[in-house]
Amino acid sequence: MHVVLVSTCAYPVALGLRYVSSFLKRAGHKVTVVFMGSRHDTGEAGFSQSLLDDFVDRAREADVIGMSLITNSFNRSCVLTESIRKAGVKAPIVWGGAHPTVAPRESAQVADYVCIGEGEKAMLEFVEMLEGGRDPAQAHNFAYLRNDQLVRNPLYPLSNDLDTYPFPDYDLQDHWIAAKDRLVPVKPELLRGALRRYRMSSTRGCPYSCSFCNNATQMRIYREAGQVEWWVRKRSAASIIAEIESIRSRFPKMEAVNLIDDLFLIRSEEEVEEFVEAYEKRVNLPLELDAFPNIITERKIALLSRLPIALISMGIQSGSQGTLRDLYNRPTRIDTIARAIRILSSRHMQAEYHYLVANPFESEQSMQETLRFVADHHRGPAKIRIFPLQFYPGSAMYDRARREGVIGEHHEEAYKLTYTGKKHIRQASYLEIWLRVALALRGVGTPSRLVHQVIDFALYPPVRELLDKPWFAPAGFVAYRVGRVLYKNLLYRPFIKPVAKLRARRRRSVNQ
Repeated sequence: MHVVLVSTCAYPVALGLRYVSSFLKRAGHKVTVVFMGSRHDTGEAGFSQSLLDDFVDRAREADVIGMSLITNSFNRSCVLTESIRKAGVKAPIVWGGAHPTVAPRESAQVADYVCIGEGEKAMLEFVEMLEGGRDPAQAHNFAYLRNDQLVRNPLYPLSNDLDTYPFPDYDLQDHWIAAKDRLVPVKPELLRGALRRYRMSSTRGCPYSCSFCNNATQMRIYREAGQVEWWVRKRSAASIIAEIESIRSRFPKMEAVNLIDDLFLIRSEEEVEEFVEAYEKRVNLPLELDAFPNIITERKIALLSRLPIALISMGIQSGSQGTLRDLYNRPTRIDTIARAIRILSSRHMQAEYHYLVANPFESEQSMQETLRFVADHHRGPAKIRIFPLQFYPGSAMYDRARREGVIGEHHEEAYKLTYTGKKHIRQASYLEIWLRVALALRGVGTPSRLVHQVIDFALYPPVRELLDKPWFAPAGFVAYRVGRVLYKNLLYRPFIKPVAKLRARRRRSVNQ
């Protein structure tokens, strides 16, 4: 059968959809992949009529249409589904991905069917039942509305052997991408760097239940089906390296590899060593990976330091133990985070740390604790990303915000916006601005004692009375931008960057 798979996410990586495509192709089905994202910081569609006409022409060829979406691409998915229906296309429309998994009823009100959870086996079963003249609504993992009641089928057992799955589909043949007013064939240069900085997954599932993440809901869905035993699964080093080599042989302009899962380091130290040895010999491109503080060890980071590590990203979220425990349900002690920062810094790793702010349930005291944590424990240089808390369906924070009237049926910003640092700074609170100041000061090596004094100054009541005004955030944004330009041009590029490169080369030569 001919399946048209559509990604509505802004960035054309769409790993889940690419895995489904490869799975269907391996079974002998024809697949067309269409990327209908947006370059704008919005979840709105913004499609021209000529582009929609092109998209509908592609959809007319399909026996089945599968659409992959997350919360902030929900509105785009609705527009595309409506366009298909208005054109009289008869193929069943299936929605899958993170949002339909945690919000199946809302999704089934738009799509014909919803695929819940991992979609490779489920979509193949759906397609083959349809091809064989059987009722595809009975396929595993599928849900749909009947008389306004949501019907949910049993889930496929999770596979514990991820190495048996085909690699994500980057064949590019029959891949199309939205340009300004029409669909055009995909070329590597149209994928916004996805094949230069190759993003891939090495694990599936997460054992943690952070309240701002919908993983807890996904884990509950599988637990209720009696399948939580295989929730966290790892690919072998051989499989990871083989995928990189396969892509690199077809796209030799690949410049770096980005392992996008937080749990790469959930592997034992022996497994990390096996990966490092294989990567060093057979790939040795700059490597980016994400890390969870609880599973960082001295030995694992020492092993990774043998590789050309371009970035290690780590979620800190808050420097307040109370916020981590009581608001975020995050099983991480403050001293564990401090230790992880110390380990990364001691190995001179290029680190990136993430914080959550704009939490309506967080006290000012907790924010002040985060400021003090930064002064005590941050070590630079490190990149910093600060995100305003979003209430995504399927998360415990979303449920609490609904119960307490913080949001209505939806958190509109989660559906409509893709946040950027610039946008957030303009509307940041007083303490959020000073958090950025403290992080910047520690990032350039300002002693802890002096950063504490800056915090004391910011919290001094007369100073706060003077500065905590509506103009402070815009002024802070201007100062941030000017300071950043001056730092990059006068310090980082001429002095810090060359020295860092020289030190990295020396470390690699020593480790070798």
